[in-house]
Amino acid sequence: MRENNFLCPKCRCQLVPNKKIVVLARPAEGPSGLLLLSPELGEYSATTHSAFKLSEGQKVDIFCPVCHEDLGDYKDHKNLARVIMVDTRGEEYDIVFSEIIGQRCTYKIQGEKIESFGEDADLYTNFWGEVPKY
Repeated sequence: MRENNFLCPKCRCQLVPNKKIVVLARPAEGPSGLLLLSPELGEYSATTHSAFKLSEGQKVDIFCPVCHEDLGDYKDHKNLARVIMVDTRGEEYDIVFSEIIGQRCTYKIQGEKIESFGEDADLYTNFWGEVPKY
């Protein structure tokens, strides 16, 4: 079975080399590091190298690990980042997620349709001006 693809919205590079979405995370202080995220929407496991420590509630900036473009500031919102998901049928969606460590909210957007995931999804509901459509 073919799995969803995740791409950088700037260079369209593949972000899933082997089962995890790979992004570059840069905290305000300290070194940057690779952050591996689950490709399952609504599943919030994340992996880093043991030397790269991130704390609950910490804001990080998310970058493409290939072209190094900033994936954050989605539509000028300082806490949201975006990647592109191409599903098994070839349909493209914007996947928007929080850059706050431990904040569980993800949005799957295609045109006017917004699907939300995670217990913190209501935090950004008003950002789109209405409750997400399912």
